[in-house]
Amino acid sequence: MTHALPADPRPQTPDPRPQTPDGLDQEASLLAARFPDLLNAYRLFVSAVGSEFRSYRDALRHDLERPGVTVRVQEDFIPTGSETLDKLDTYIAGCDAVIHLVGDLTGALAQPSSLALIRQRYPDLGRRLPPLAPFLEDGAPALSYTQWEAWLALYHGKTLLIAVPEDAAPRDAGYRRDEAQRAAQQAHLARLAAVERHPEIRFANADRLAVELLRSKLHEILARAGVRMRPANLPFGSLGALFKGRDAALADLAVSLGGIPASPSAVVARVINGIGGVGKTRLALEYAWRRADDYSALLFVGAESPAALQRHLAALCSASVLDLPERHETDEGRQYEAVLNWLRTHPGWLLIVDNVDSEDAAAAAEALLPRLAGGHVVLTSRLAHWSGRLALPSLEVLARKDAANFLVARSQERRRPRTDDAALAAQLADELGGLALALEQAGAYIAQRRLNFAEYLAEWHSQREKVLAWYDARLMQYPKSVAITWQTSFDRVGEPARRLLQRLAWLAPEPIPESLLAVAVPEDAGEARATAGAPADSLAALVELESYSLVRRASDAPSFTIHRLLQEVSRRPRDDTAPAAAAALRAALAWVDAAFVGDPGDVRDWPLLDALAPHALAVARYADAAGIADPTARLLNQVGLLLLEKARYAEAEPLLRRALAIDEASLGDAHPKVAIRLNNLAQLLQETNRLAEAEPLMRRALAIDEASFGDAHPNVARDLNNLAQLLKATNRLAEAEPLIPRPQTPFPRRATHGQTTRNQTPLDDDPDRVHRQLPCRHQEGAAARSPAAGT
Repeated sequence: MTHALPADPRPQTPDPRPQTPDGLDQEASLLAARFPDLLNAYRLFVSAVGSEFRSYRDALRHDLERPGVTVRVQEDFIPTGSETLDKLDTYIAGCDAVIHLVGDLTGALAQPSSLALIRQRYPDLGRRLPPLAPFLEDGAPALSYTQWEAWLALYHGKTLLIAVPEDAAPRDAGYRRDEAQRAAQQAHLARLAAVERHPEIRFANADRLAVELLRSKLHEILARAGVRMRPANLPFGSLGALFKGRDAALADLAVSLGGIPASPSAVVARVINGIGGVGKTRLALEYAWRRADDYSALLFVGAESPAALQRHLAALCSASVLDLPERHETDEGRQYEAVLNWLRTHPGWLLIVDNVDSEDAAAAAEALLPRLAGGHVVLTSRLAHWSGRLALPSLEVLARKDAANFLVARSQERRRPRTDDAALAAQLADELGGLALALEQAGAYIAQRRLNFAEYLAEWHSQREKVLAWYDARLMQYPKSVAITWQTSFDRVGEPARRLLQRLAWLAPEPIPESLLAVAVPEDAGEARATAGAPADSLAALVELESYSLVRRASDAPSFTIHRLLQEVSRRPRDDTAPAAAAALRAALAWVDAAFVGDPGDVRDWPLLDALAPHALAVARYADAAGIADPTARLLNQVGLLLLEKARYAEAEPLLRRALAIDEASLGDAHPKVAIRLNNLAQLLQETNRLAEAEPLMRRALAIDEASFGDAHPNVARDLNNLAQLLKATNRLAEAEPLIPRPQTPFPRRATHGQTTRNQTPLDDDPDRVHRQLPCRHQEGAAARSPAAGT
């Protein structure tokens, strides 16, 4: 049931408290003697349970108290020698507003003597505040002192600002979760709601609480009282201890900005640039909060476009920020000019210009700087190229340790703990690539659903699209999900750059050699040649992607990287874009296949193959999952052979087995390519001393080649030689001898360049083969991929 408060908030019965000649009651006189500033100050009371929110309360007191404003808390009234509730009532009756923090703990319960005094003093209390009536009866459950503070504020007609914490808001060291007290606090909020008093503020930390209070009606109350607050409109509070891994970046920003101007000198501006979601805005905000006491104003505007920049600057003249006379103007241009004039005549300010992510917005922002004076400007942007010395070094993703520590701390209060939390947090940090937005999104998701890290990782692997798209602006203090954040950059780049990005999405999140761009996308790959395929187009597209921080080019090597989550988002089709995503996969597969050319057995080819191997393997696996057989099997085979040559048997074996399975399924058990796969797998088994497993594979490869090419074909000679070497290794010389090819029989050569290698040319195209009684494996090159050539 909802109860409306009476229009006249003051009690109608005479005040029973004894009066002194100066018109104050005796208790007020005692308080005035103890706190002489009470008689001429604007008075606030912060109501909070100390064991849960002492640091919040103390921070508020520090932020709000100044000449003309007095802030008191419950502890100020405890050691006076009288009933605590009596003293609280006296102060609240004479104060101007009560800030009431309602968390999980009730605090100490009011003593029966205190209740008796209040009930005697205000006999109409139950009638005026019906939800309190049951607690005024003899033997009724007791309310806490902190709960009483809210009801006394309502009884005396004071402004009551109710603030509640987010689930993940950190608590003080004395906090101990108590379900009974949590239930009592929820019941307290329900009783307040019954008289139409609801929480106006939700806070994630102490800084956020201060920001929200200054946005509330408290700001107007203080303004009416003639109290000037430091102009500030920062959208989010500080993360406090949750802000990890950025100490060096903060220090660099502070040093580059230099001292805070004390006169209308030229502005100093710096640009924090980097990939979307890396934490540019958060770095700027943390700098602002840490240096808040040094600046005369902390201002924040968005600059998604020139029009948005002007609109948001003009809005700073509002009563809640600069409170300029032009706030009543209907002409945005006049408001804009009034704000610029204020900035020129009030030195010492900090202005954050956020999301300067388009070329026209960047031009507008740079044109604004000469019109300002006496302050610092910090711009955040995905654009990498800026004039002069504006741009700081590109902001990197968080280091693995910092990212893991953030995940543990961010979800501490709500996560179900496990003994392996640290290891799982590090694994999740790797999955998210240290991207600040993705880490915050994961932490909020875990906290909201009370998951543990293992459960989140399971959802990440099974429902990645849903997890990437999820976000809660209130919990995350960020306006967009990872997916939407990057979509704005996708929409700005040209078609060639977009197509290149779609191909790069299917590669590994490892450095990509720029030499790959010199390889044209095959014409039959399903990608429009006019917009994406030629090497010159690819290089220009790379430059454009770099300009929007969608790729990062190395300064010490001809390579570049793309963030793994950007790849993830780019791979996933939206709405009707599934055909385009499939076409991009086929184009990427053909592109890498055309580039992955060389002999895995020749160390001279290793530099090229090693650089491309992670990407060949990545795109082949995506293609395999999509049911694309060709050239997926070839790439798996070639990467497997490269690993085999490096004696990385455990990594090579599953690739060679999968290449065999793909060709068996797509070409049939008797195809010559299947013989190649059988032969290569058998060689790995032989080199790992699994001869019994290798022999049937070799015999099967021999049977296929004999049936396909006849007994005199070089492939048959190769198979016979390999089988003979295996029989010899098992001491079955009588069986091996008839199989060893005669010297005049052509079969693959084994050449050496520092170590044993295999030739790359087709078996029937090498006139210089010599007889070597060594096992022969077969690899595939770009020049020889037809069945007749044994590929």
